Amino acid sequence: MKRNILTRSPLAKLLSTAAVTALLTSATSISLAEEFPSVINFNEANELLLPLDYREWIQVGANVSPHELNNGKAPFNEMRTIYMDRASFKHWKEKGEFKKGTFLLKEVMSADRYKGLTGSGYAAGDIVAVAGMLKDADRFPNEPGNWGFFRYPKLENSRFFTKASAQYPTGKCSGCHVAGAQDDMVFTQHYPVLTDAKGTGLTSVPVE
Repeated sequence: MKRNILTRSPLAKLLSTAAVTALLTSATSISLAEEFPSVINFNEANELLLPLDYREWIQVGANVSPHELNNGKAPFNEMRTIYMDRASFKHWKEKGEFKKGTFLLKEVMSADRYKGLTGSGYAAGDIVAVAGMLKDADRFPNEPGNWGFFRYPKLENSRFFTKASAQYPTGKCSGCHVAGAQDDMVFTQHYPVLTDAKGTGLTSVPVE
């Protein structure tokens, strides 16, 4: 005799509900993984590979420090553009924090002076280096903020860049971040997309 599904025992109903919940959770995880494939890849030498599509990430800021505004000798006379991987940016908008696996890349270009129809100014010149910072408490448990720093310089006498980087020593990069970064080792005060209230994030120009 078949048992009516409406008269199942409480335990059977509980197990059925748990199974459906697990299935939905699994489907959600698969969907997120498909939407945001991992951008973090290490080679056999434990070097972090440079993602070649980082310009398709979220651009969160850009700045320039020319000699003319630094008494003729800027510490870094360059133009910088900062990118964040899309999964981490989405997490920032929702939670207002940098999750494990957050990957920020800085593209460094020469700052060239020019005169044009819009007046005199500075334009981005050649790309001279790419640098990155990765947040991972498992890989960098003893680093400030659990951030590891990496650098991909241009190869000598070449237009190509180093494709993989070992972790830079703590003192090489993190010191400036410890001293001046506003939020979790990140200079959010200089990144327009990240200066809005936590949990929202600017994704477009605000209008009335």
